[in-house]
Amino acid sequence: MAFRGGSGKIAGMSVSAVSQIETREPRARAVTVNVPFQGGELAPVTPDRVRALRRNLVEAMRDLRRAKHPEKLIQPREPELDGFQATIAAAACAHCQGFCCKNGGEQAYIDDRTMARVRAERPELDARAVIRLYAESVPATAYRGSCIFHGEKGCTLDRPLRAELCNSYYCTGLRDFLNRKRVPGAAVVVASRNGAGQTSGTLRSET
Repeated sequence: MAFRGGSGKIAGMSVSAVSQIETREPRARAVTVNVPFQGGELAPVTPDRVRALRRNLVEAMRDLRRAKHPEKLIQPREPELDGFQATIAAAACAHCQGFCCKNGGEQAYIDDRTMARVRAERPELDARAVIRLYAESVPATAYRGSCIFHGEKGCTLDRPLRAELCNSYYCTGLRDFLNRKRVPGAAVVVASRNGAGQTSGTLRSET
């Protein structure tokens, strides 16, 4: 997940690359995708949070070492979206700003299954190097009360380092859109919670 509000980038892509966000197409012709709205405040990440993260990573590594068959812990990778579905998912995350990250805390949903995958994909790194890699990915500021990697522009972890839950999770509104038998040609993302939120323009498929 990555985002930037307003003009600029959405999920690491330029607005022009995502799609023609503002169009003359009436909204009534577009499907509405309702998602939550995070709308929190940024705060400096304290040394205590980083130490807590390191402790959680060490425990995950220990759980991995205790596993009799660590290779069986590796979860299948969720394939990345493409086409208009990827466009809508990018816009949904950009406007929501990471509501699903709020319970990540200093663990970031990372456990022995995540460590099994990372160690398998990065065999050149020992346990200390893996932990250092995560610690160096912590942003200077993160959203208060959310995941330690929940930075201003989204998740500061590279996708291969994230828990598979983070790579595969879609909120109800986005999941409903992705499960449609036929992908609509236009959609509007509405992010809202407790009277606050933001709305995209009409997003149109380029095909």
